[in-house]
Amino acid sequence: MKGILAIERKNFALNSDVSFGFNYSDALGALSMSIRIKTIIGIVVIQILALAIVVWANIDLLSKSNSRLFEDQANAVAALAAQRAWNASKKSEIAFLEEVERIQQADPRLKWIRLIPPGENPPEASRDTLIRTVRIKDSEDDPGGDQVAVALDRTSMRVAIDNALFRSIGIALLEVLASVAFSLWLANWLLGRLKTLQVASQNIAEGDFSRRIPIEGSDEISDTAVAFNTMAARLSGLVDQVREETARREVIEGELRVARQIQDSLQPDACPRFSGLPRIEVEAVEDPVQEVAGDFYDWFAIDAQHLAIVIADVAGKGVPAGLFAAACLTVVRTLARTGISPAEVLMRANEQLSERNREQMFVSLSLLYLDAKTGEIVAAVAGHPASRILRQDGSIERVLEPTGPILGVIPGAEWNQVHARLHLGERLVLTTDGLLEARDDQGRMLEDAGFDALLTAVGTVDAAQTARRLAWAVRTREGDTPHDDLTVVVVRRVPEEEDEQKNESETGVRDEN
Repeated sequence: MKGILAIERKNFALNSDVSFGFNYSDALGALSMSIRIKTIIGIVVIQILALAIVVWANIDLLSKSNSRLFEDQANAVAALAAQRAWNASKKSEIAFLEEVERIQQADPRLKWIRLIPPGENPPEASRDTLIRTVRIKDSEDDPGGDQVAVALDRTSMRVAIDNALFRSIGIALLEVLASVAFSLWLANWLLGRLKTLQVASQNIAEGDFSRRIPIEGSDEISDTAVAFNTMAARLSGLVDQVREETARREVIEGELRVARQIQDSLQPDACPRFSGLPRIEVEAVEDPVQEVAGDFYDWFAIDAQHLAIVIADVAGKGVPAGLFAAACLTVVRTLARTGISPAEVLMRANEQLSERNREQMFVSLSLLYLDAKTGEIVAAVAGHPASRILRQDGSIERVLEPTGPILGVIPGAEWNQVHARLHLGERLVLTTDGLLEARDDQGRMLEDAGFDALLTAVGTVDAAQTARRLAWAVRTREGDTPHDDLTVVVVRRVPEEEDEQKNESETGVRDEN
């Protein structure tokens, strides 16, 4: 049975549905609240500080100004009142009192007027009372004169200052309230437009690339809306391109899968049995780096005693290499079944392939005929890597070296034939250069020495296990980035006693069932 190697690969595929995992609604909702609060608090704090400074400066200025004005007025009033009262006192005490009353009626700030006797100090001023002492002389010759004390009420000045303070505070509060109202209006107006951006962004995130934002005015938010609409239009175009590319890719991938299925159908099934002769095991593992392989292999009986085995590697990869491989396989199989020698098969195949090979594609190929009775091998090798025989004693023999150039590009080329013998129980290993050129993580190729080391490590197992272990070891060495197709074919002549034991075991299983 043909060996199967399950090697997983990760293929990148574009998805037509585009979505993003970020929740714009929650994020912008938190951002909106933060902007509103910061805007209001910032403007209010600035207004309060500015108004506090202005009020403090105005109150201080008003206080000093009123104090100076009151002092000047008090001095003038005191001088005038003192003179009038003193003149009245010269007439009589009653005249003095009447004059004081008239002055108080004319100026409510006047509290009292007193004549200060000689040698007596005038009363001291208080918080609510301002006292001015006026000296009046009868004549220029009077050395001392009389002292008249005039008391004025300071309460009116403080009331005026307090009223001015209250007016300033009221005006400041009105300005603060106006600032808060303007801040709320501005924040709501700005955030309303930002909310439109947020909703549109959410629509874009959900895959609706047709959403556009109305352009209002010519401010920075309008510029942002223009940029958003441009971005949405470009994203819509890109998504359309991605969807179209995805659709084309799906069509191509479907065609490649069909091509691979067709290619698989061309591969051989179980190795044919030759009546009365030792059984031959032939197992293969193929692992292409692309959907369609450039390597190919085949085995088929050419008569009642001989098995033809082919392994080849077309230059390049993918569909072109796969098409050339299918053509080459068909030509070689058809020619080999005519009974001509391997060398003659390669010469005739070369002429057919190179006749219309405008793309100058070529293939390296090994074709061998195995005698099921004697184990004799006759082969012609067109530039293909040498094979190996794992002998019964554990040694490894290099066989089937190239006997001519590659196939398909040199009209008139000729090939010689080489011979080898495969004894019972021994294994013949054929491979493509994907094995010899396998690189490790440091870029070092496996080459012949590494190939022989892998064969030694395989152990004494059947053909299927040998092929699988070799392929697995090579792909493990390469890691996740193999650079070339890999094909391994293992041929083994089964000893008669082993074949009999297997037949008896299979018979026992059938009887139990």
